Amino acid sequence: MTPDMVIVGGGPVGLAAAIAARQRGLEVLVADRARPPIDKPCGEGVMPEGVSVLRALGVQVDSSKALPFYGIRFIDAGLSVEAYFPAVAGHGLGIQRPILHRMLVLRAEEVGVVTRWGEPVTGVSGAGVRIAGRNVPCRWVVGADGRGSRVRQWAGFRPTLSSVRRRVGLRQRFQARPWTNFVEVHWHNLGQAVVTPITSNEVCISVFAGAQCGPMPEMIELFPELSRRLRGAHATSSVRGAISGSSDIGSVVRDQVALVGDASGSVDALTGEGLSLGFRQALTLAAAVERQNLAQYQVVHRHIARVPRRMASLMLWVGARAGLRRRVLHALNSQSQMFGLMLGVHTAALSPSAIHSSVIAGFARHFVCVGSAQR
Repeated sequence: MTPDMVIVGGGPVGLAAAIAARQRGLEVLVADRARPPIDKPCGEGVMPEGVSVLRALGVQVDSSKALPFYGIRFIDAGLSVEAYFPAVAGHGLGIQRPILHRMLVLRAEEVGVVTRWGEPVTGVSGAGVRIAGRNVPCRWVVGADGRGSRVRQWAGFRPTLSSVRRRVGLRQRFQARPWTNFVEVHWHNLGQAVVTPITSNEVCISVFAGAQCGPMPEMIELFPELSRRLRGAHATSSVRGAISGSSDIGSVVRDQVALVGDASGSVDALTGEGLSLGFRQALTLAAAVERQNLAQYQVVHRHIARVPRRMASLMLWVGARAGLRRRVLHALNSQSQMFGLMLGVHTAALSPSAIHSSVIAGFARHFVCVGSAQR
């Protein structure tokens, strides 16, 4: 079989792109030097729009190995504000990365994706993709090989441009009964801690910080409420780390090569949008390839990445300023509708125009009042 498309990188986004392409009748081969299940440090949460894509791909989620979450809660030194996802958005999903990967592998096999696990890709050219020392001809090549994409380099894409300073992310799972059906984001001047419920007796903790990032136990101690919740909890995994940050490479298409997921640019992991963004890109890419119009993918890719990238910049800018951060949280507490609408826009369930001027004005009044009271 000569594939129509070779996807370099068999992580969740690469497999999603493969499944989406097979659903449109393309012959697809996925190659990865690793073997399933493939793990990667991440917050282990899939936002609602990503869950919708999994459903469209026919991925069956075992409810005993995952847990839904219904909104986001911000916590900062005793101050808390929360919002549910809009009803039209549905729910998010907390799930261990290896388990999600197994589910995607099974679905890929069901729809007829050919996989070459444990075989390194060593080059990309107009003649095809070189896998384990042999050239595999194809019409389309997709780079789904992550932030340090070699496909991006081989195909001559320009270097990525980082829009914010890079940060360190640490992840560890703990045996603890989830105390909420929200994802919690705990704030501190030095960084953030994100809590994602992943099973009925386990939570995933991700900590993000800059150069001051220390060992996981020390970082958790920065967040009093989280530290209290985890007191006596047994760690169920080792600590894993990765680099987080937003980047943009401009063009994600060059000749017959397209990039998807982190290979095509990234958003800071604090947004929780990494997997969902990649899944949405995968659907868009498959549709563009079916129409033999990669330019369409370029346009839509830029559109769907715009809001998450801006949200990442806003969250980090506000988060680094303690006084401003607390004023914003106080104002959101008083104007809870604003937080819900922002969450809807962030998850692509609502248009930015859904945030009416009257809601913005109400938020601004509370923000100013809080500032006046603090003086």
